Amino acid sequence: MSYITIAQLEARLGTPLYARLTDRAVGATADANVAQQIVDEAEALANSYLGRRFVTPIDLGARPELSNVLEARVLDLAEYAAWKGSPFVGQIPGRVESIHVAATAWFERIATGEIALPASSSPASRNAVGGEVYFDSRERGFTAEELDGL
Repeated sequence: MSYITIAQLEARLGTPLYARLTDRAVGATADANVAQQIVDEAEALANSYLGRRFVTPIDLGARPELSNVLEARVLDLAEYAAWKGSPFVGQIPGRVESIHVAATAWFERIATGEIALPASSSPASRNAVGGEVYFDSRERGFTAEELDGL
């Protein structure tokens, strides 16, 4: 399951800029394969943070309330990656740098548990509930004396 699509990345950037940032040859014609790589890398980065606390990818079908917030933050990561990977731009705009830093910090805070995902119930967690070990055993069926010599 993906958090964003290349169509959403194109809509975020606008068609001319999308073409410039995804075309690695001349910077004029959009390359869907490059765009898909950018999307995949942004989602992998997001999952590297989310995976510290949740089973990833988070199923947005089961948690539709997370769709908008994850989409926005993953698009922030993807936009930065598009700018950074393009050979036809000299400097990443300050606005793009800022949203990347904010998105990365947001994911880090989720990974550490400092903030919770805005969901009616949390996605499946990798962490055990509680923090205590529980042990239960029956009495031994045989004592050491009964097993002597076996």
